Amino acid sequence: MPLTVTLEISDRELEHFRSVLAGARERTAGKAPHDVAATARATVEKLLAAGPSPFVATRLKKVHALIDMLEDPEWRLPGPERRRVLDGLAYVTDVHDMVPDDIPVLGLVDDAIMLELVLDELQHELDGYRDFHEYRQHEFARPGAAAHSAASREDWLDSKRRALHDRIRDRRQRELEQRGGDFPLITHF
Repeated sequence: MPLTVTLEISDRELEHFRSVLAGARERTAGKAPHDVAATARATVEKLLAAGPSPFVATRLKKVHALIDMLEDPEWRLPGPERRRVLDGLAYVTDVHDMVPDDIPVLGLVDDAIMLELVLDELQHELDGYRDFHEYRQHEFARPGAAAHSAASREDWLDSKRRALHDRIRDRRQRELEQRGGDFPLITHF
């Protein structure tokens, strides 16, 4: 029978996670975005192949969406948001884990906790990309969509993309205002 554990992470512990993520960002700072994404993809695939717990696997699968949004030529994530996603992927690509991944049972728990924190911070980007992906799939899959020219498709995508990018920024700003000075995990804006 599986065991469910609920964790409450204190402000002091969150500060530790921030410093660990900052160290990972520093170690990946000189790497090209494509290299960070490729390393993150390879790491996630390796960890998923090892058959992690559902808690870990769920979070690892969400990392694919972060990588996809970086590599999607039609999404064109703007610079500040792109940097935030790369900063979030830094921990996935970093070999300096808090707990080595090869330690049975516990080796991936630190990764899952960090990913939960990072994915929460990047939820607006994930939501925006998911919506863009759904718009793109459904709008041009409907009957008669083939009659649209490539130019009208690009105009349509550009309009949706700009609206979603603006929504990401607006939601992030509102979230920061609501937190009232509570510092986010990913501090790069």
